[in-house]
Amino acid sequence: MQIIKKLMIGSVLIGGFVVYTQYEKSAEPTWTVNKEQFSVVNSFKDGMKREYIKFNELEMIDKYGFLKDVSKTVTLKESYRTLKIEKIWNMHGRMYLVYSVDVKERDKDEYHIPRLSVKNMLFQTKEGKELVLKAGEEMGQPGTRDEGFVYKHRLYRSMMLMPSMFDSSENDWSIVSKANVVRLKDLTISSKNNGVDSIEDIALKVPSEDPYTKVLKSEPIDQTFTYGDNKKVKIKSIDALLYEQRLSIEIPNDDSLIGFASKDNKLQDQPLTYGILGTNQKGYYIPLFDMYGDVNKVKENNITFTNSVHKDSRSFSWTIPKNDIQTFLSNTDQPVVKNQEIFNMRDTIIRYEGMTMFEGSPRIKLSIITDSNQQLNLLGLDPEHYYNDKAVPDDYERVYKNNIISISDEKKTRINNFEVHSSEEENKATYYITFYNKEEMEKGEMKPILIPQSDLTITLSNLSYIKPLKKPVDIKYKNIKIMN
Repeated sequence: MQIIKKLMIGSVLIGGFVVYTQYEKSAEPTWTVNKEQFSVVNSFKDGMKREYIKFNELEMIDKYGFLKDVSKTVTLKESYRTLKIEKIWNMHGRMYLVYSVDVKERDKDEYHIPRLSVKNMLFQTKEGKELVLKAGEEMGQPGTRDEGFVYKHRLYRSMMLMPSMFDSSENDWSIVSKANVVRLKDLTISSKNNGVDSIEDIALKVPSEDPYTKVLKSEPIDQTFTYGDNKKVKIKSIDALLYEQRLSIEIPNDDSLIGFASKDNKLQDQPLTYGILGTNQKGYYIPLFDMYGDVNKVKENNITFTNSVHKDSRSFSWTIPKNDIQTFLSNTDQPVVKNQEIFNMRDTIIRYEGMTMFEGSPRIKLSIITDSNQQLNLLGLDPEHYYNDKAVPDDYERVYKNNIISISDEKKTRINNFEVHSSEEENKATYYITFYNKEEMEKGEMKPILIPQSDLTITLSNLSYIKPLKKPVDIKYKNIKIMN
């Protein structure tokens, strides 16, 4: 019995010693940090106020809960010195993090305390796709960089990491925005006393909440109006997000509707077009063009919609004969003049005008003529190869890939090595199609070449157009302040 009692007492003493030593390791030391040597704060919140000065949006990020706790700890080689990742915020690869390192009584200033450096970032999706990119560091507002602050015997520093987007054109950049884990790789820790040491990689789980899309505040509007054949649109509310304000709306089942056009525009001379984004499942919305800088000055604002904006589901094609191209290239001083009408509808005419030299290069020429400057503004032609092999985000499906121009040769092979340039005058835009060497074009070296000597078929699709509303719709809304 005595032996059992001694064993129990021994176990208690050993357990107590283990608890005590662990407490000694984790408890805050009793010595006081010299405020003349370090920037000491009374609370972590006070320390973060220093951080807010560095990055404009950080205070909003923190206020609305996007800055997440991590508490990831790495033991450093030096006895009882640890590095902790305290908080992170990630926005499609741009990552802000706050980390801390123990302050020891022997430390004379911040440079004696190890500083973290990150060389590479590995992005990993739930599906297991990975992408490694070089890590750069964004320094924040000029003059705000410092060596951190001390709170409860730990020095807190911050980093804003930016992945390099210039490593390779072959990278799948969607991995960056879809990543649920970011691994900080090829890490070093450096200090005045101990030089530079390597430390193990640090894997961080990325918060799933997207700061771009979360509605922070909302004010009801509840206004209904009609367009076209008595189709109804309801403006439900004005919503404030981190970087924009937008109108939340309900629309009918009408795939042709892509937005609305406004009467006036404070930002420039041309009236504005407001595109409809979103999905049937998540809801639809119209981004506004108000800058948050005006929110504090103007309590209310308004938009006047005068037209609905649509896209035509049809495509319009014509063929340029090889003989015409060869005739022009044999004597480029003599333009090939055509006046072929491709499209004539809703007071808008599109014509193929032939081939000519423009700024020293052979070009295919077409024009758009309309009575409406706003209609002309809507019809800027984009080469189809701008969108090849690129996934369309669900929210942009409705307004994506409009006013597309594509070209194929006599073998039905799609031609992608061309660009479209334009010049405008009153009620008319002239477009010039220029061809380039494919390999040089991919390198960004835009050297014009001759027009391909083949029967060329040119197709215009998803052409945008406006239709007047029965009467203008004036939408009044409150500007929402998301920061005091």
